[in-house]
Amino acid sequence: MASVTSKTPMLRAAAVRGYAAHAQAAAASRGSAEVQTTTLPNKLTVASAEPNAAVSRISIVFRLGAAHVLRAAGGLSTKTATAFGITRNIQQAGGTLTTLADRELVSYSVAVTKDQLEVGLKYLEATATGQVFKPWELAELTPIIRNELARLPIEVQAVELLHKAGFRDGLGNSVFCPDYLVGKHSSESMQHYFATNCTTNRAAVAGVGVDHQLLVGFAQSLALESGAGGENKSTFNTGEVRREGGGSRAAVAVGAQAVGWNSLKEAMAFWVLQFAAGVGPATKRAANNGVLTKALSGVNCSSLFNGYTDNGMFGFVVSGDAKSAGKAVEAGVKALKSLSVTDADVSRGKALAVGAVVDIT
Repeated sequence: MASVTSKTPMLRAAAVRGYAAHAQAAAASRGSAEVQTTTLPNKLTVASAEPNAAVSRISIVFRLGAAHVLRAAGGLSTKTATAFGITRNIQQAGGTLTTLADRELVSYSVAVTKDQLEVGLKYLEATATGQVFKPWELAELTPIIRNELARLPIEVQAVELLHKAGFRDGLGNSVFCPDYLVGKHSSESMQHYFATNCTTNRAAVAGVGVDHQLLVGFAQSLALESGAGGENKSTFNTGEVRREGGGSRAAVAVGAQAVGWNSLKEAMAFWVLQFAAGVGPATKRAANNGVLTKALSGVNCSSLFNGYTDNGMFGFVVSGDAKSAGKAVEAGVKALKSLSVTDADVSRGKALAVGAVVDIT
């Protein structure tokens, strides 16, 4: 069982589809990779594909804001199972239960072989909808969260500050819990937050390698409140945020507004452009082959694209010796303004993007 922070564009795409009204999809033939989508009367969206996969993967996705503690609490005791019971039974079934979170989504995912699907769905439902947030278990999360915060790379911290400068609130809220709030979340406040925001209108159930009608029946049994929950749309702003620190290393993130996943074609273009521009060397001490990263020598660098439902950000992040970071940023901004990609760069970007999706799935 794992608990990690990650961005999952495929889950995001499924969730984004879920917030528009869809008629029930025509039944696809068994073993088809065609995506089927159903919207239940309570506005909960179900999406699935059954490409004859040996392993079934099912996710319950909630459209929330940044929820570090909720993500860290994934796998704790529920109304029907203890944390030990969840871990033991999932491991005996040879499966994995994972909680992922970013600025918009929190997802609970299980992966099991098809003959253990019943076990996987049982504990996925318990983990995603039946948490009780026992006070002593929340207290045990405090050192774990503090350890995560202490180990954040400076590049990640720079990207967090970039969001704060660009979006102020909403998407500007950090994925990570602020230091002054660590250990301050009570059982009552967590239960209230979950009941208020984890509602059917803000949820989707996605599955791969599972029968669609079975998944619909599973979604209908989920004990979730109805309602739209709170909305907090973010607008992009220009600005700058700095954080002083000791040491000789510095990290700088620069970004401009991009499109969100509601403009799927344009967002996919930015997704490919990120890899064409360069995401750093694939191996240790290798060269930067991206269009943008070639211009940034002497520092660690990577382009970045963070896409959300209705907004996005494209830019780059550099890190290295503080004395050379300023020149690298100037070179990066100049290269970004005059960025030009060839057909070969686009082909390489597409190949790397496909590889990234394969790694995620």
